[in-house]
Amino acid sequence: MLAAAASERLYWQVRDALACSEEVQVVAQPWREAGRTDLTTRAVKERLDEYVTALMDTLG
Repeated sequence: MLAAAASERLYWQVRDALACSEEVQVVAQPWREAGRTDLTTRAVKERLDEYVTALMDTLG
């Protein structure tokens, strides 16, 4: 069940993003194999960083 409160969803979004941060190379590889050569490990790290920053900015 989806968390009812936005703050509860935010917790899970941040948690999921941080879990992926440990395995960015593993996450990026299938995208590159599918033809997204622009999604280098560095690019995925940067996007993940931007995503977590945007999530944290919602806290005010």
